[in-house]
Amino acid sequence: MRMSKIWHKVPWIIALIICIAGLIWPKAFPWMIVVAMAVACYFRPRRGLIGPVELPADDAYLPDEQVQWWYWTGHLQTDDGRRFGFEVVFFAFDNFSILRDQLVQAAITDVSEDSFAFEEYIRFYPPKGIKNSFNLSSGSDNKITAVGGDGKDRLHSEVGKYVLDIDLISTKPVAMHYGGDAHPYRFGGFTYYYSRPCMETSGTLTIDGKSHKVSGTSWFDRQYGELEPAMFKGWQWFAIELDDNRQYMLFDFLGKGKDAAVEKSGSVTNAQGQTRTLTAQDFDVKILGHWKSPHSDANYPSGWAVTVEGQTFTVQPLVKDQELHGKRGEMWVGVYWEGACSVSGAANGKAYVELNGYTSPIEL
Repeated sequence: MRMSKIWHKVPWIIALIICIAGLIWPKAFPWMIVVAMAVACYFRPRRGLIGPVELPADDAYLPDEQVQWWYWTGHLQTDDGRRFGFEVVFFAFDNFSILRDQLVQAAITDVSEDSFAFEEYIRFYPPKGIKNSFNLSSGSDNKITAVGGDGKDRLHSEVGKYVLDIDLISTKPVAMHYGGDAHPYRFGGFTYYYSRPCMETSGTLTIDGKSHKVSGTSWFDRQYGELEPAMFKGWQWFAIELDDNRQYMLFDFLGKGKDAAVEKSGSVTNAQGQTRTLTAQDFDVKILGHWKSPHSDANYPSGWAVTVEGQTFTVQPLVKDQELHGKRGEMWVGVYWEGACSVSGAANGKAYVELNGYTSPIEL
């Protein structure tokens, strides 16, 4: 087995023993805490590289991972041509085995209304552990849920006046970034990362109580590993879907502060579903403009010229204000821009772009 399961129960057993012993022997209570901390440290998760990605096993919640997420973005259209973007994301954090929590976010971009709405939930417990699949929820009210695995997912989100219910089916093989192996960051930490960049999507979007059939495409990202060092660097990330059935994943860290070295990487998935890694020399991103948030005062890039292997694409936001300014304040998962964009140039298409670290990124 990849992971040990017994240590997950140990902190809770210790806590129960301390509570009982504290009632019986109050004077010994401080010493019991010291002993309990030592035992908890002994049984802490043995983190590290766990071998290549295994599917569908790694679609499931992996309790030994420090940070992990399940991330969906997509482009939808009603029968009468009204366009929307959506985001559904579940983050899971393991804080030294003492506190396990989740951050759940969902957003809807309404292109015709030039509007953006989002919701956020914080839950102080881990996701359910289910073999080869996931069953994720924002809580007992089930305002945001994701059920599935192995390329067949069902999403539900309630965001303001919008209620989204969609089914997603992957139509291409999984895109294994870094060949499915752990990728070490030069500034510390590592990631496992794979995508399902082409998921056929259909369902309903209810707006103010009126239901509309929607269809389109979605992009699923799954990352896990020792991700905290990367989280505080800030980055630009592009999920580009071209009309000729090519998909590009591109990102670069902002490289601010004392460690100014920029790390860039990417991949291209062709129409036949074959994925190839792109190096830093294979693409370039030029910022064309900026947009200042009235919510956070962050000054975000807004419009890009993306050149990949000699072809240049212009990426433009469909709505300027697609900033999620959540309850976690200035942390990377609290305030960031992620939105639906158009693509033109060497080929037409659509994209989702994520920008984080533009408020007050923390350098490690």
